[in-house]
Amino acid sequence: MRSIFKIRLLIALSLVFAALVSDSPRSSSAQSTQDVQVYVQKASAAYRAKNYAEMIENLKLALRLRPNYDRYIRYLAAGYALSGNKPEAIAWLNRLADMGLVYQPSADFDSLKTTDEFKAVVKRFAENAKPIGHSTNAFTIHEKGLVPEGIAYDPVEKVFYVGSVYKRKILSLNSAGEARDLSTAADGLWSVMGMRVDAARRLLWVCTASHPQMMDFKESEKGVSGIFEYDLRTKKLIKKYLLPAGGKDHWLGDLVLNARGDVYASDSLTPAIYLLNAGTDKLELFLENEAFVNPQGLVFGSDEKHLLMADYLKGIFVIDLKTKALSLLAPAPESTMLGIDGLYSYRGKLIAVQNGVTPNRLVQLTVNQDLSAIMRFEVLEANNPVFDEPTLAVLVGDSLYYNANSQWGMIDDKGKLAADEKLREAVVLKLKL
Repeated sequence: MRSIFKIRLLIALSLVFAALVSDSPRSSSAQSTQDVQVYVQKASAAYRAKNYAEMIENLKLALRLRPNYDRYIRYLAAGYALSGNKPEAIAWLNRLADMGLVYQPSADFDSLKTTDEFKAVVKRFAENAKPIGHSTNAFTIHEKGLVPEGIAYDPVEKVFYVGSVYKRKILSLNSAGEARDLSTAADGLWSVMGMRVDAARRLLWVCTASHPQMMDFKESEKGVSGIFEYDLRTKKLIKKYLLPAGGKDHWLGDLVLNARGDVYASDSLTPAIYLLNAGTDKLELFLENEAFVNPQGLVFGSDEKHLLMADYLKGIFVIDLKTKALSLLAPAPESTMLGIDGLYSYRGKLIAVQNGVTPNRLVQLTVNQDLSAIMRFEVLEANNPVFDEPTLAVLVGDSLYYNANSQWGMIDDKGKLAADEKLREAVVLKLKL
């Protein structure tokens, strides 16, 4: 769920090199996180002092701990360009191009702009900006300003549910594409995030969070979040499970259900995973770890003994549900795990919505049997002209349905929505897998 929190963070990271210090980098342990922070702080100071040799040295140390971290690679390439080492600068820019990313080199690369090698890599970035994929329009919601995030599907009634971040409501859409409100702010609903249908038990589970980028925000409710339970037979709200405030802001952004009906949810603001146990009917902390920075999408391993969690700034964690031991999936060569939002399992592979890189894209990941590394990284959809920050998705048979144009950027920091003429109707795309 691409929250304003993430938008601010990504803008800060991309505007100036000094913003590296505000990034809590990928980590499989708290110690390695601290080590990387030290390296990037030193690199930032060296950049300001025009000590490019020291800048390069510290970024290489950071990348040794966090391979394929594209933002560090950008600045390392800049360091080489500024130090006059053109071959290394070009090599690192090509590494970004190898990842399928698009990058507009800054003024730091002015010394390279007349070279054939630089023109070639710029051409590669242009190639990476071309459309990939074959998504088709599943349906359009004829309402502006929704900022859709969560999406779920009920196979029994063949109904889609789409949640609105800004307008604080859940819409149901029948097979004819007709939309109606299932739940609104009148039910106490805040921004609607991840949603899942429990078809067997006829339930809809919804993550909701209060924050300034929704309509009718109340300062007294800032940082309040929870899970709402709806009865799909009566179409009524059954119960609210709220996280205790305790002086900390929460944002439950996504959730997943196991076969028992237990609900696991990720908190992106006070990084943690929560468990709503079907037996106890209580929402409790399941796992908090210093390695987490911005938890997002969740999916179970095939045997439901492991939980995989996308961290927006670190990659994909694998969590042993019995021991709570965790590890970070090693990325595939020439790929980056930055900016993964929604995460889904399809025929033994992972499907991810990666909206924190340029271009935004849908990717397929092949993971090895012991859940230690990603063996293959494949782009399924990118540079679709409909895209405006695609968010979450739902699998229906062999097709992935996903919110393609959330338009998060149409809400400013004060919670004001852009003028109607700047907004587009919400579109859900369908990708045949």
